[in-house]
Amino acid sequence: MFFPPVFIATLWTFFTYSLVRFSFLLWNWKLYQKQETSDLIWAFVYGWRFDLSAVATLSLFFILWAILLDLWQRYSKKYWQNSPRLENWVLSFSMGLFLAVHVLMLLFNFIDTELINFVGRRFTIDAISQLLEVPGKAQSYVLYAWPLALMFLATISCYGFVVRRLYRKKIEINWLRQALGYWSLRLSLLLLLLVAARGGLQSKPISFAHAKSFASPSMNSLVLNSSFTLIQTLLRDSLPREIYFQNSSEMLKHLNGSLKGPSWVEGKRFSTKQNIVLIVLESFALEYMGLPNDGQGFTPFLDELAKKGMLFSNAFASGRRSIEGIGAIIAGVPALMSQPFISSQFQTNYFLGMGTRLEKVGYHTSFFHGAKNGSMYFDQFMKSAGVKEYYGLNEYPNKDDSDGTWGIWDEPMFQWMLTKLNHFPRPFFSSVFSLSSHHPFRVPDIYKSKLPTGKLDILQSIAYTDFALRRFFAEAQKMDWYENTLFIITADHTSQSFRPEYQNEVGKYRVPLILFHPRLSFSNLDSTQVVSHIDILPTVLDFLGLPEKEKNYLGQSVFFQGDRSAVNYIDGRYFLFTKDYFLQYLRGGDYQMYSMKDPGQKLPLQQPAAKKQELVDRLKASIQYFSQGLWDNKLYYPLGP
Repeated sequence: MFFPPVFIATLWTFFTYSLVRFSFLLWNWKLYQKQETSDLIWAFVYGWRFDLSAVATLSLFFILWAILLDLWQRYSKKYWQNSPRLENWVLSFSMGLFLAVHVLMLLFNFIDTELINFVGRRFTIDAISQLLEVPGKAQSYVLYAWPLALMFLATISCYGFVVRRLYRKKIEINWLRQALGYWSLRLSLLLLLLVAARGGLQSKPISFAHAKSFASPSMNSLVLNSSFTLIQTLLRDSLPREIYFQNSSEMLKHLNGSLKGPSWVEGKRFSTKQNIVLIVLESFALEYMGLPNDGQGFTPFLDELAKKGMLFSNAFASGRRSIEGIGAIIAGVPALMSQPFISSQFQTNYFLGMGTRLEKVGYHTSFFHGAKNGSMYFDQFMKSAGVKEYYGLNEYPNKDDSDGTWGIWDEPMFQWMLTKLNHFPRPFFSSVFSLSSHHPFRVPDIYKSKLPTGKLDILQSIAYTDFALRRFFAEAQKMDWYENTLFIITADHTSQSFRPEYQNEVGKYRVPLILFHPRLSFSNLDSTQVVSHIDILPTVLDFLGLPEKEKNYLGQSVFFQGDRSAVNYIDGRYFLFTKDYFLQYLRGGDYQMYSMKDPGQKLPLQQPAAKKQELVDRLKASIQYFSQGLWDNKLYYPLGP
């Protein structure tokens, strides 16, 4: 019989998921050591529901296949009795396929055990593209997380051993079969699996919304498993159509793009065309800086530069992945769907990138990234965004400067960029995306004893990139173009957290955003206003005084001050951040408002009711604008005649 072994193997798989969750907890104990023991226990209890859903969904095919084989075998006994080899072959094939599927999903869960520290979310279908970046780098990951690799090998060895015995021994469930009968047993257990896959008998199937059991994002990650999140993003529409406002003017008035002037930069613009240098730092969370954290940080140079320029203390990344951050910064397209814009079905939509805007007014445009060309499709995306010249690992002249994993160390890459800038026509726009503060967080050997370390492995690599920035600016200020250049510095996303005050839904999006110009003071600009990645492109246009004939209303220049908001999305949840309040919305659920002084979401607020309704309208407008903008290929609205 084929059915009993596969059903018992499914139950064993469910039990194994609890072991994997325990491994997740142990490996990331720093995130959970201050949590109440009762909360940790409940996380496992809540997690069983998601484990059942994932395991049942993945096993349904094998269950149906086993029932069909049993049906065939039951009514063709003579044929099967004369074909023992066929039975053994079918059994081995079924077992091998069962193991292949479940071991692969267990592998994704173990990968997530470490990856969760960097992307802040469980594995999703679009994360498959990130794995394409790993070939040639897997060795570094395994060496970095070798205890985790051993845990994985031990788990799948034990798992595979039990599954093989279940299949080979053809274990029966005699007592159940006697109680229910041959077909009643199979149909009852199949129905049970269907209910488990659905997540229960509630009105709507289980989804990400049901995982929001705790205020802490890390606790909700413990509740979930990567198989469930992968299946959910595979089966669900990444961008549902949403309509809340029938009138477009009613929708637009709730968006940042409708903020009126005058712009802070009016009357301060220079008569000569200014260069723009945009520096995007890999994984530089705001909590790594010293200036906004009582002077205790790992970025002494960045702190110095922020004091000379302007550091926005309420700046939010668009997403938790590099591919999302670059799309938002260069193109002004936020990450409000499961799939990154750069690699989505909407990538061929009409959009006006930084290069497209600036080339029309005579700017030379370029982008530097020390990774292999093709990494995260950045080289192709830059072409779409109008950035004419791309400089990656392929163009870099000295491959000996490679870190051995991802690409060129930041220090030599920054210096090479300077040599190229000196030969570019003026004015120019140039952006660089740093690399060294990426897992596995190595620094050049000559700096290992010179740079500070901290509670997290990433912190020394943060200090190294900060040092590379110091050297970059030390050389840049000798150049004749330096005095006529606006420098914008931000991060693509946050990463590992060690400060408790950042370990919440608000903190995991806080990144630096710094403006610096050698001849311009930003002292009377509001540094506490809420800004985000999608505000960078309109900020550049406003700074240069370039008129817009068509506008993306989701973003607005930081020089237009007012009651601004930033919107984020992750796994079915939307967040809208303002200076004093933030809103959370689960698709199909309620809108919950919290004080920014309560980032742990301990006390939902109903008052002031008018403010809550205002935030709800803002979020609805953002969701509708983004949805219609991509589906209808209409991200821009005309301005003026």
